[in-house]
Amino acid sequence: MSNRNPTRQSIISILKLVLLVAILAWIVSTFPKKDWDALVAQDKNWWLIASAFVGVLSAHVITFLRWRTLVAALDVPLRIIDAIRLGFLGTMLNMVSVGAIGGDLFKAIAAARLAHKRKTEVVTSVLVDRAIGLLGLVIVAAVSLHLAENLSTNLLWIRRGATVLAIVGLVGLAAIVVIGHRLPLSWLHRIPWVGHSLFRVATACLVFQGRPMLVAQMIGSTLVVHLLLTHSAWLISNALYETPPTLGQHFQAIPPAFAAATLPLTPGGVGVQEVAVDRLFQEVDGIPDGFSGLIVASMYRVILIAIAAIGAIVYFTGSERKWLQQHPSSRQSLRDESMQNR
Repeated sequence: MSNRNPTRQSIISILKLVLLVAILAWIVSTFPKKDWDALVAQDKNWWLIASAFVGVLSAHVITFLRWRTLVAALDVPLRIIDAIRLGFLGTMLNMVSVGAIGGDLFKAIAAARLAHKRKTEVVTSVLVDRAIGLLGLVIVAAVSLHLAENLSTNLLWIRRGATVLAIVGLVGLAAIVVIGHRLPLSWLHRIPWVGHSLFRVATACLVFQGRPMLVAQMIGSTLVVHLLLTHSAWLISNALYETPPTLGQHFQAIPPAFAAATLPLTPGGVGVQEVAVDRLFQEVDGIPDGFSGLIVASMYRVILIAIAAIGAIVYFTGSERKWLQQHPSSRQSLRDESMQNR
């Protein structure tokens, strides 16, 4: 047995390396050549691009920690390092799955492997976290467009839609906080075969009941994420153009475009996000002549690819531990942490 384990580990390491290279090759291959050629030809301020990279990376790390907070609220122990590794896994696979949210499925599956008897709650937490992220995105879009003047007809329609979605989402969260504990969920147990699982899913979805501070923490961190991402896009514009659109103009175009990229149309939203950014900048009043939202979005895509590469390395070079199985004593510490959010 002592001779077999090193061999097995070597084979696993080689397979991980092959998979890592294959994923990165696929991500790079999805980048449109014409967009790449236009980007290469554009003059660049690399310091500003580096600053944008730090902003986008920081936003991603915040989302990983936000999810870990939600998992802790469900009394599921998860190390910060595991949350970051799984978060990077989702980011990496978002680049190769259909739409910009498909990586969440793989992240949920991988997280469930670590959760032992709490698989249902962990998988549900990934979906709830994504819903919170999208809610934050439409809130930022709605507020930004309400603060803007001289909106085009299309942007007015986007403002109305974002406002409705934001109100519905916030009212729904408020209802869960106030009356979530009164909802009669016990009848779900009576459904044959799937009743128990449905009850656990519903209970996990109602994790915010009686926890206004948890809601504030989740929404607040989500808003910070989208502010960082939009600010990073503005830094990219400044890195590529001497006279870029203002930060306010970026807030009119970037959040709605990023929402469009979540549609399950292409791998990682490639093409959809770039076209959406370009089209929405064309709708914004007062954009400087010669500015191309497509080139800015392409540079943003390069940064995402770089972060996906980091994610691949972090995930495949790390080690997993079934935390619930190996450290049952950690349940109480995580439960104490989640109680602080009540």
